[in-house]
Amino acid sequence: MLDSVLMAFSLYSRIPVPQAKWNEKSMRWCICFLPLVGAVIGLIQWAAYMLLGYFSFGTVFRGAILTVLPVMLSGGIHMDGFMDTCDAIHSYGSREKRLEILKDPHVGAFAVLGGIVYFILDLGIWTEAGKDDIPLLCLLFVLSRTLSAFAAVTFPKAKKDGMLRQETDPAASPTAVIMAAATLVTGAVMLVLSPAFAFPMPAVCALLAAMAVFLYYRQMAVKIFGGTTGDLSGWFTQTCELVAAMAALFVCRCA
Repeated sequence: MLDSVLMAFSLYSRIPVPQAKWNEKSMRWCICFLPLVGAVIGLIQWAAYMLLGYFSFGTVFRGAILTVLPVMLSGGIHMDGFMDTCDAIHSYGSREKRLEILKDPHVGAFAVLGGIVYFILDLGIWTEAGKDDIPLLCLLFVLSRTLSAFAAVTFPKAKKDGMLRQETDPAASPTAVIMAAATLVTGAVMLVLSPAFAFPMPAVCALLAAMAVFLYYRQMAVKIFGGTTGDLSGWFTQTCELVAAMAALFVCRCA
């Protein structure tokens, strides 16, 4: 099981870990520990916020660091999928053509535009975020990856091969149960750690927004691509974090 944990960090982050034994047994449970990767990224993000505040850095510089830090920690794997998906969705070609675009290493105009819009909005979120908002926002790194892993084992696959199918098919049913339980636990923790326990609406709205993105993700993936892929999982992870964070902050500021 330890090898599965190390594989999860090796595949889905650039956080240094000891070398894992890459075998079928380790691979089949690897995706179960994707939320753990999100938890570590969230903790580092939280620590970075506190450290930047301790040294009295301004809100814009702090926001810039907190915008790029999760991408650096993840190695850009989810952002790569997000940008590839932006290109594929806006190609308006056939299903086969869109799947080819997902595999194409070249970057198109819609990927660039999607990335620019994403980082501008994300910079706004982390610049606006205050001390009370940070615990909730950091937990979104766990929630997005938990839902992404759940989707990976329950949604139909667009392709008959690929790393996503290798990781999910052998242990689909147990993983789905684990991820469903992890989603409930994460949601409960988000409610408890809401900026004010007597006013849990930011956490509620973040959870609702995440579920709305999840439902849209399923509809989009099946209708346009015939199922999910690794790139689509990356698109969902990034979009879920962004939309849920925006929903939480909007409620906090309007309260």
